[in-house]
Amino acid sequence: MEPDLEVEVLAQEQGLMIKEIIFGRLGLTRGLMRRVYRGGQVTLNGRPAFITQRVQPGDRIRIAFGDEPTAISPQPIALDIVYEDESIIVVNKPANMAVHPTRTYPDGTLANGLAYHWRRQGLDRKVRLLHRLDRNTSGLVLAAKEPYAYQQLVKQLRQHTLKRTYLAIVSGRLQNRKGVIDQPIGLSGQGHGLKRAVMAEGKPARTFYRVLAEYSSVSLLELELATGRTHQIRVHLAWMGHPVLGDEMYAQSSAEISRQALHAWRLRFVHPRANRQLDLKAPLPEDMRSILKKQLVFPGCDRK
Repeated sequence: MEPDLEVEVLAQEQGLMIKEIIFGRLGLTRGLMRRVYRGGQVTLNGRPAFITQRVQPGDRIRIAFGDEPTAISPQPIALDIVYEDESIIVVNKPANMAVHPTRTYPDGTLANGLAYHWRRQGLDRKVRLLHRLDRNTSGLVLAAKEPYAYQQLVKQLRQHTLKRTYLAIVSGRLQNRKGVIDQPIGLSGQGHGLKRAVMAEGKPARTFYRVLAEYSSVSLLELELATGRTHQIRVHLAWMGHPVLGDEMYAQSSAEISRQALHAWRLRFVHPRANRQLDLKAPLPEDMRSILKKQLVFPGCDRK
């Protein structure tokens, strides 16, 4: 599959220039068009065309974006694939796996596994992750397999129409069954270099929460991000006085779980090519489920 885009000119687009359709109905960014200028091409009814050419209803515009090979080393890593087609892939990432290579974790990451998975499909493409999870947070991660899909999904992310919902087990019982934490987050300047904190000079951050179940000493929460600050859920819940269970950076370790009890449970977005709504879920992992197993069972986290 080549990462091309082909569209038919509509009746109301008669007389427009190709570029007006490209930047209008198709909503391509100038960055994506620069990719076309560098290594792709634009054709009109199968013939090379300038973007200033005018079109008639029924004309077919085809845009070849081209793509760059990945700089990430492919590695044979087992992937729990929740959804995949020619444009996107959604993977249920386990805890204790970094999303992309870093100085601390140079390999064995989700991105290494994706690069290998795509190479087996005959694709040598850049790995484009739409969002990231902390190494010890499990759950759904969305990646684009071609540049147009990535650009369209980034637009949804910026417009907050790409919805990310998490499940967390937190210490204590909350006073309110649901609410919003609207507190700015910035670098704390203390301890680990990545540590964040709620502070007046930080960047705006909003987290919606809802209590799903309560126990004697912990609660199960559903959380949705309105912004995407680093460690946002963990920082907000710690500030609230109900830190994520097992979160060593913002609370303390737990004998019940060896990592923070946080799981990216659900993703909702419009497919960038098919223009249809996708609603994907990943079941609560066993280490979190075991904490709740002897108590009330939460039935809403089965994959559908």
